[in-house]
Amino acid sequence: MSRIADALGTLMVATGSTQFSPRPKTLASATFPRRVKRALENMLTIANTDLQRQMQTILQEAEQDLARQIERAQNPQVRDLCTLALRRLRDGASRFTPEFLGVIEENLAGLHPQSRRPDIASLQAPNQGLSLVDDEHADEYAVLYDLSARHEVRNSLALQLMGQRFGVLAGSPAFDAEHLPFGPYAFGDALHLACVALSLPLEARLSLYHFYDKTAMAYYSTLLEALNARLADDGVLPNLSFVPVRVRPASDDGPQRGTNTRIAAAATSSASSSTGNGDVGNFAGNGHSPAGGASGFAATARNGFIALQGLLAKRRTLLAKLRPGSTDERAREALPATDVLSALKRLRGANPKQTAVADIRQSLLAQARQAHGYGVKLVEADDDSFELLDMLHSQLSRDLRPGTPGDALVQRLRMPLLQLALRDHNFFVDPAHPARMLLDAVSTAGARWSADDDFDAPMLDLLRHAVETVLQDPDAGPETFAAANNALQTSLQSQARKTEIAERRQVDAARGRDKLELARLHANDEIADIVAGRTLPKFSATLFEQAWTDAMTLSLLRSGADSDAWRKQRAITTRLVDACINGGTDEVDPVLLSHVQETLGQVGYHDDDAAVIARMLVSGRSDDNALVSRTELIMQLKSRARLGEQSSLQNGPDRAPRTPAEQAAWERLCALPEGSWIEIVDAAENTLRRVKLAWLSTKTGQTLLLNKRGQRVQGGDLDTLARQFARGGLRVVDDNTGPAEIAWQGMLANLHRIAGSDPGRSDGT
Repeated sequence: MSRIADALGTLMVATGSTQFSPRPKTLASATFPRRVKRALENMLTIANTDLQRQMQTILQEAEQDLARQIERAQNPQVRDLCTLALRRLRDGASRFTPEFLGVIEENLAGLHPQSRRPDIASLQAPNQGLSLVDDEHADEYAVLYDLSARHEVRNSLALQLMGQRFGVLAGSPAFDAEHLPFGPYAFGDALHLACVALSLPLEARLSLYHFYDKTAMAYYSTLLEALNARLADDGVLPNLSFVPVRVRPASDDGPQRGTNTRIAAAATSSASSSTGNGDVGNFAGNGHSPAGGASGFAATARNGFIALQGLLAKRRTLLAKLRPGSTDERAREALPATDVLSALKRLRGANPKQTAVADIRQSLLAQARQAHGYGVKLVEADDDSFELLDMLHSQLSRDLRPGTPGDALVQRLRMPLLQLALRDHNFFVDPAHPARMLLDAVSTAGARWSADDDFDAPMLDLLRHAVETVLQDPDAGPETFAAANNALQTSLQSQARKTEIAERRQVDAARGRDKLELARLHANDEIADIVAGRTLPKFSATLFEQAWTDAMTLSLLRSGADSDAWRKQRAITTRLVDACINGGTDEVDPVLLSHVQETLGQVGYHDDDAAVIARMLVSGRSDDNALVSRTELIMQLKSRARLGEQSSLQNGPDRAPRTPAEQAAWERLCALPEGSWIEIVDAAENTLRRVKLAWLSTKTGQTLLLNKRGQRVQGGDLDTLARQFARGGLRVVDDNTGPAEIAWQGMLANLHRIAGSDPGRSDGT
């Protein structure tokens, strides 16, 4: 927060002549070793992708909040201030995110320890007298500092690991949280400076700070995990195991500590022996019971949950070492599982508003303390279930778009899922568990790669009905989840069959368009062969291009290239070309004229227009009419809908040749099986959309992209997609996994990474 203090420091003391050495503004202008620069660029890419989306949400919510304040304001002066703040915020919205990200990049570019800014407290400003402090600015600084300090405490482990790695990058001792470029203080610094750059009034700044804390920092822990994982992948302390020496707390190191240690060790040992390499994925990877039957599956599920407990125990052990003296060693009475479920039932009825799992846990323990008169704790299995579900929801929220129906439904399921997970630990180890399947289906409606038209009203009604079925059961029993999921899956299967029929129709239509395009190309080639290097008059060439090509295309589609009708049509075309090139004649063949006029009528020309065009083609004379009439005819030809006009040609003369990378991407797309899913990035709107590449043609370059409902969506031809693929704006989706399962796999991978085990085979859990 040093630069926040710098910006506000002139309100407290007069600034002196203290100078800081200039530092680069961007990574491109910074002088780093190659590997260091690559690692920083990779981190910046991850942060930019994550923060851009969140900054847009923050701006929208802040605008809505200011608009509500204007409506509620009774004081005209307050209303005017809020109106000014809203106008300034809207005017600067397009520059806010670049300013914010620019400060973060500047912090990265100034990574060298000698270019770090000192804290404001360390600056030796000359004694030039005292001045009064503006209360508003002091409060603003306090808000940002308290916000940053709170998130430092919540994410101390990830920040300490990142500090060690940044120390390696900078060639210095480990960074503390206040000097980390991705630390909460640096983010608060960037937020304030972005507001100052836009000259936002205090009301707009405070509103942004509030929604920044509510929205962006809700994902901060997962962002830190992603950045630490990226550094590990780039070879920066990939096996980081050093931890500070744990300070022995002042309390007696009695039997309770030994008991807890033995329990954690037993859980870890059990996990290792059950999985071989700490692999939780072996327990229920196939989604069905093994050969041992129901009892074998129950034993496997127990072992799987024990393995998860072992991973959590390792995580807690590392947290305890990094937070000396933070572990509560006091003996507490364990709250029975039945009491926990009863308390959750009461909480759910008394507080229908959805809150985070960690907050639910704190409320439950606070109520239990009030009821018992002393502090209590959860039994180990319940505590682990709370923690696992909290981590799952935190990970899942990264892949959901706020404000979507799916996001709202997932939040409504939070409490019932917690009740179920405490009863049934199979939820954590069985991907085919009804509650897991229900959560995955519901979360798909809010996935960040889904568009608004991917789900129609009937589909959303099915999801809402399934969630309502669960919510109607105050106990959230397993049978309720099973019934809701069975009904939903039956409806989804019916919907999938309808979608499949719609997709087949779309593919058939696309193949028809492709066949039409190929026929048009063949017709153009035939006309070019007949002309054979000769020059058609400009007006006659327009008639052939705009009118007669359609007639030949239709004839080729109807009869085929080996038919007598096509050979006759080609002979007629030869006569027409010769007539136009060799000069006009007043004598026309009435049979030929009638045939040409009839053929043009078959492709949609009115009788009068067909008669005029036919006479011009057969006679080879275009000077029968005035220039104005010919101009009007050309305009009519170019404005009318042509046969198969919706089909596209990708190999026009204005297309630049594909680079080797683009050609490789083109070949990769052509090799994909029909029905593959791809994700397309819209850089202009910073959005991501997942679509199905249902069909493509290597001859014409046409593609068919469909949404989840089997409806056609725009996305470009094959050449456009290949170029986008080569630039990184397109990604092939290996499996169309839902957001909930992706979140679970990501959470499990993070646990394995912290525990130092191999997560390679954990995908199935």
